[in-house]
Amino acid sequence: MEFIRVSPGNDLSVPVKVLQEAHRTVAEEFGFTKETNPTNNAFIDETTLRAQLEKGIELYQLNENDIAVGCIAIEKSKKEEDTFFIEKVSIIPKYRNQGYGIAMMDFAARTIKDRGGKRISIALIDSNIWLKKWYTNQGFTETEIKDFPRLPFRVCFMNKPV
Repeated sequence: MEFIRVSPGNDLSVPVKVLQEAHRTVAEEFGFTKETNPTNNAFIDETTLRAQLEKGIELYQLNENDIAVGCIAIEKSKKEEDTFFIEKVSIIPKYRNQGYGIAMMDFAARTIKDRGGKRISIALIDSNIWLKKWYTNQGFTETEIKDFPRLPFRVCFMNKPV
């Protein structure tokens, strides 16, 4: 397993494909389209990802035997000094349930700890019960549920100490 940091100057076609393919299943499950949920990673393009990278998110691509199987992003909170966000947790469907998701979360937690982070925050679709349980099993606790007018779902926020 190898984690490669993706930079905005790189060819972003592979991480974009991973994000799209991994999030397509969620978009289909919840009935999202580009029109109803344009910020969903199932619909991300290279221009959007490049802009996000230029604004400071760190995206890591997980490769197994030179094949991209997943991605994960880390972003430092601008409001809370010791808090980092984990975003874009993405595993291509045929590689799911093989430990890659946990490996990515462990990698992100170590990276955050090395940077002096004391808390990890995540946000997810509140009605995604399976995913909420997956995060809970890793030590995350629910802190807030919030509605955003631009999103067709409620957002669940969860935190975990590093």
